[in-house]
This record gives sequence, structure tokens and C-alpha cells, in this order.
Amino acid sequence: MKIRFRRPAHLGTAIRELARRKPVEAEEYLDSHQDAWEQIAGGDPHEAADILEALDEEGAADLLKDLDLVDAGDVLDQMQPKAAADVIEELDPDDAAALISEMETDQAVDLIGALDPDEREAVLDALDPATAADVQTLLHFAPDTAGGMMTTDVASLPAGLTSGEAIEALRRLHDELGANLRYVYVVDEEHRLTGVVPFRELVFARPHIGLEDIMDHNVAMVRTDTDREEVAELIQKYTLIALPVVDDEGRLVGMVKVAEAIEAIQAEAGEDIALMFGAGEQESVFTPVRESVRRRLPWNLVNLAAGFITVFVVAQFQDTLARYALLAAFMPLVAGLSGNSGAQAIAVTIRSLAVNELPPGREARAVRRELIVGVVRGAVIASVGAALVAFTVAVFASDGGTGANPSPQEMAVIIWVSMMIGAVTAALAGASIPLLLRRLNQDPAMASNIFLTMITDAVGFGSFLLIATWLL
Repeated sequence: MKIRFRRPAHLGTAIRELARRKPVEAEEYLDSHQDAWEQIAGGDPHEAADILEALDEEGAADLLKDLDLVDAGDVLDQMQPKAAADVIEELDPDDAAALISEMETDQAVDLIGALDPDEREAVLDALDPATAADVQTLLHFAPDTAGGMMTTDVASLPAGLTSGEAIEALRRLHDELGANLRYVYVVDEEHRLTGVVPFRELVFARPHIGLEDIMDHNVAMVRTDTDREEVAELIQKYTLIALPVVDDEGRLVGMVKVAEAIEAIQAEAGEDIALMFGAGEQESVFTPVRESVRRRLPWNLVNLAAGFITVFVVAQFQDTLARYALLAAFMPLVAGLSGNSGAQAIAVTIRSLAVNELPPGREARAVRRELIVGVVRGAVIASVGAALVAFTVAVFASDGGTGANPSPQEMAVIIWVSMMIGAVTAALAGASIPLLLRRLNQDPAMASNIFLTMITDAVGFGSFLLIATWLL
């Protein structure tokens, strides 16, 4: 087959798009055009990673083995850890270990952590002892902490050096650390972090100047157990490209790069969305079926129980529904609009909590604001809805509808009042549920949508039928 592209730079993009649409054809093309595959992997590892993620694991593993170790390591660095792990599991442990040895330490840890336990042990045994020790040390840290995000490839120098001596030492470190020479961290005799020197400042300093004279003594740092949200906030706050990580004794153990902070923010956002709907916070499309069922099923049962609350509420108005069957047609309208209003309020509140816009002292103000928004938008929606419902009932009656049905005016009143109650309830619930969960030291997003649905459905249906009973 032929791949047409206007410039060589478009080759990777063209094959990536082909791989997403027709993975078998893309794999066949790359198998028969080894030079093209090497060109893509060597020139743009991101494109190569996207291509491998679109192919089946066996084909991706074969293509990965066709690359030299350095290029293969760069490609693995850019792949999603679970996708990379699926590919690595197609290789024998020795080949897998050789490729992983060329990866950045933090990316290698993520990949190895995503392997099946048996495969993980086999790969760790095949790694050289020093690399295996580093990986096993980092695997002990939770993935959502600074320790789980950091790389141990960090440039540190003793405090007694001059800038000239420091530059000479960094030359020796360059081959080992490569692009990780973002900052030079200064440590004392016990390897405790005492300062930081931006690489640019070091280059332009006079050779005889000591590091203590040019380093910044006020270093933003985190401990290994610092939550990733705090890590990302500090990197954003101080506009850093890396953040040093220390142990409980203040000794420098690694650094978190800005790319890891961005991934942490994305992961937090994804987990919040999953938690809102009762899915597992670490779950992805690559999670085993049994694990996904185990994580979701408890919240499904909670949702079922919440649904029975709504059933119980509606069951109290059987006589009203039996006499006025038309009411059943409009019940979902009230609950649906209430649910949408609550979802908007809960999304705004969770976002504000996620970016630290809502400290505890401003919680009441945030709830009042959402209540005002709920009342205003509720009045508008209720008025429009009441008019449309009145018109619908009038048309239904003119078409010869039978049975004892409310008049258009009665239905308009029922809809307006119940929609207003629903809007106010939704605003209060949407703003309050995440705040209450935070007060209970729980994740504000934890199944909040399930609790919101229970409240808006029960109140929506209940208020609608209660008002209809009173009025009719």
C-alpha cells in the first residue's frame, strides 16, 4: 500500500491516523518500511507512541523491537503506562528490561507498576541491580504522591564548590542525567537540601564564585508523601519546571518535573469525573473487567437503594396518579430539569475545590451564590415550562383527550411551583454535597452525582405530586 503525504514531516501524522482507522494496514506498512518507522520514532517519539497505542500489543511489540534501544526507550516514555505495559508483556523479560533501562526513571516506574505481578518480578530480576533498586524504591511510594511522581535523576552538588567547579562536575553528570539538568540542587554533607541554582545562573556566574553566593536559599520543596495536588499547585504557583523532593530528614531524594505535574492535574480531573458517577478513581479502559466490576458495583447498589427512595415517594400518591393519569407524562420534566441544575452547581463547586478557589471560610458564600443562581434561573425556566405545559394540555384537551385531567391553568401552577422547588433544592444540594464530603474528610467528588440524583428525583417527583394533590 502507499501512504501519500506532502512533506516528510507529515509521515508520522499520516500513519498515526491510518493506525487509528486501519491498524492492520498501518502495521503492515511499517513492517515493510523499516526506514520510515525509524524516521518517525527517531524524529517524533510522541507520534510513534500514538501509533503503537493504536495497534494490537503483539504488533506494537514487534515494531518496538525493530528500533534501537535509545529510540525505543524514548517512545516508551511517551506511551500511557498501561498501554506500554501491555506491549512490554509481549516481550521476554530480558528484552523488556533492556528497553526499560533506556527510559526515564519515573516513566519506567509507572510502566513497571502497571505490569502484572508475575511479569513485574521477572522484569525486575532482569534489570541491572542498581536500576532495579531505584525502581523498587520508587514503587513503594503511592502513585498520587510526590514520591510516586518523582525521578531520582537529579543534579545535586555539595555546597563547598565554586561555580567553575560545579560546571565541571555537571559536565561529568551530563551523560547520566541528560535533559534533567534543569536545576542544580545544593546539598550539605548529609545530603540535606540547602539551596537551588538555576542552570542559567550557574553558567553566567564567575568561575571563582561559591555556590552559596549565587544559590537561592528559600527553596520550594515537598516531601515524598506530599499529595500530587499540592505538588501541582506549587509548580504552578512558583512557575517552576521542576520541584525537589526530600525525605523526612530533609535529604534530597528526587524531583518532580512539570510534565508530571500536568499529568497529575489531568489524572485528578479524570478521577473526579469518575468518582462523581461512582466509578473507580484509578479505573481506565485498560482496567481488568473483574476489577472494574468490583469498584463500580458497590455504588450501583447505593444507586439502586437511592432509586427505591424515589419509588417510595411516588408510591404515596397512587390515588392522585390514578385519577389524573396525565400527571405521569410531566413528572420526568420536573426531575430532569432539577437534576441538570444540580449537576451544573456540583460541577462548579468541585472545580472550585480542585483549584483551591474555595477555602473553608467562604463555603457559606458559595452556597448563597448558587442559591441565588438557582432561584433566578428557576424562575425563568419555570415560567417558560409552565407556559409550554399549559399549551400542551390545552392542545391535548382539544384533541379529545379523555379522563379527568387538570386544566391548563392548574397544570401551569403545578409545574411552576414544583420547578421552583426543584431548582432551589438542586442548587443547595449541588453546592452543599461536595462541601459536606470535604468536611467529612472525603473526596468531594465521591459519588456526588448519585447523591444529587437521589435528592433531585425524590424532591422533584414528590413536590410535583404533592402540589397536584393539594390543588386538584
